[in-house]
This record gives sequence, structure tokens and C-alpha cells, in this order.
Amino acid sequence: MSTYTTGELAKLAGVSVRTLQYYDQKHVLTPSTISDGGRRIYADADYERLKLILLLKSLGLKLAAIQEILTSDNGQQVLTLLLAEQAKRLTHDRDVVTAQLRSVAAVQKNLAGATNLSLKSIQDMDRLMENHRRLKQVRVKLVSGGLVMDALEVAGLVYSWQTGNWWVFGGTMVVAVIVATWLMRGYMRAVAYVCPNCQTTFQPRFWAAFWAGHNPRARKLTCPHCGQKAYCIEVFANPDQVK
Repeated sequence: MSTYTTGELAKLAGVSVRTLQYYDQKHVLTPSTISDGGRRIYADADYERLKLILLLKSLGLKLAAIQEILTSDNGQQVLTLLLAEQAKRLTHDRDVVTAQLRSVAAVQKNLAGATNLSLKSIQDMDRLMENHRRLKQVRVKLVSGGLVMDALEVAGLVYSWQTGNWWVFGGTMVVAVIVATWLMRGYMRAVAYVCPNCQTTFQPRFWAAFWAGHNPRARKLTCPHCGQKAYCIEVFANPDQVK
């Protein structure tokens, strides 16, 4: 049977001497023998016990729970219950971390799309995220309405092609233009634009915005405050901020 000093056992198990001393103080791992000079001598059984302690700690169990398992007459049943509780705790922690990661990703996405906006406080960050959410809802409504009109146009075209009655297709196109204009006006009332030069938030005239060059996040508009023409960032229109 092999024996080990505190330093030898620590090196063999890949832990610090201080860790073994702490386990000894907590009566989780006591040496098999203490020499006349006070040296602590560990045996193979102590080494096996230490490996079990380290395994249980790697599963996230606290030292008090490990001691309960090791000293209980029905240690296996206690271990089963403790591991079940640990699994619940880790699942909860995972869900919390997942939610935090989603929030981080949302903040990163908003910052990437608003590099010209100044963020003075965490409240500004929260406002920016809420603005992005509401702007997305407005865009979804616009796209959904456009898809419905596309479907009606195609249906009118197919019907007119099959029957030869092109008045139906013409009527469908007139309705499509009217509805498209109505959708666009509603959209333009729901959004505003932030000037990258002076940070002014404004709503342009309908036709000025309608014909302006644009990309998914901005339109090339003339700021009514500083007079500069630039790609202004599209945001959800907040009545308290729009000029």
C-alpha cells in the first residue's frame, strides 16, 4: 500500500497543498495517519476519496454537500438527489445566460445600425432597443401589406389572361396603387430620421422621402435644422423627439 505526504498527494491529484489543508480543516479529507512529528500521511484510500471529491466539485456541488454524501449511510441516494437539484440549478443558470446573450446580441445589432447616434446613458441604450423593436413591427406591417397586394395583382393578371377581360387587371392595378400609397403614408407617419450631422430627429415631407435614395437603414434627405443633405438614419417616430 502506497503512502503520500501532503505535498506528494497534492502533486499526484493536481491540486495545491493549501487545498488539501483546507479539506483537512473541513474534515472532508483527513489523513489516515499522523506521525509523531505531526506530519500527515495519506493512503491509497485517501487518494481515491480525493478523486471522488474533485469529481463531485467539477459537477458543481459545494463542499458541504460533498461531505454529506461521503458521511451518509445512504450516500448514493443522497448523491442522486443532490445531482437532480444541481441539474435544475444549472439549467436555470443556462437559461439566464442565454437570455443575457440574446440581450447582448440585440445591443450589438442596434449599435451596429446606429453608429452616428450618441448614447449618453443606459437609458439611451434601452430606448434605442425599444425603438428598433417598434420600427421592425412597422416594417413587417408594410411588407405584409405589400405581399397581399402582390398576390392580388397576380390573381388579377391571371384572371384577365384567362378570360380576356383586362378591365379586371386594370382595376386591380388602380387599387394596388391606392393601397400602396396608403401603406406608404402610414409608414412615413410612423418613422422619423436622424441627421448624422446635428443629431436632429425629423419627419420629412412624404414625396421628398418617397423619391429619396435609400438603403434598409437610411434615406438621403435634407435636414430641416442644419440644411445638410445626407443619409439620415431611420428610427421609430417618437412624438417627443420629432421636430
